[in-house]
Amino acid sequence: MENGSNLITLDLSMLLQIINFLILVYVFWRLFGKKIGPILDERKKIVTSKLLEAEEERANARKATAEASELKREAKKRANEILIRAEISADERKEKILKEANQSREKMLTTAEIDIEKMKQSASKELQKEVSSLAVTLAEKILKENIDKDGDKIINNFIEEVGE
Repeated sequence: MENGSNLITLDLSMLLQIINFLILVYVFWRLFGKKIGPILDERKKIVTSKLLEAEEERANARKATAEASELKREAKKRANEILIRAEISADERKEKILKEANQSREKMLTTAEIDIEKMKQSASKELQKEVSSLAVTLAEKILKENIDKDGDKIINNFIEEVGE
């Protein structure tokens, strides 16, 4: 019985402590609940707005990242287009230079052929003059020798042939 009465005393004291705690909570809630409630509501609103702002910033960051990726792709595309145009332009310029070089080569060959032909003609005329001069000299020698041998007979034959 003694043990049972000790348990009841303990249980009553615990019950009194629980009741005191509940009264304290009730008093605290009554006294401070009206003041703390609006403060907590305001803090809740602030935290909620900060969370919304953070979410909005995250969405903006994702959007900016997507835009940056798109700009990067567009920049790469433009750079490739510029490179292709530059290569085409370089090829066209190369072809033009080669064409002009071939035209210049052809002109130079034509000019060289003309100059060679002129030189041949000039050399031929010089050769003809030289041959004519040698022929005249040889003819004079032959005539002198023949005149000395046959005399007037050769001269008369020559005059007759020239006269015809």
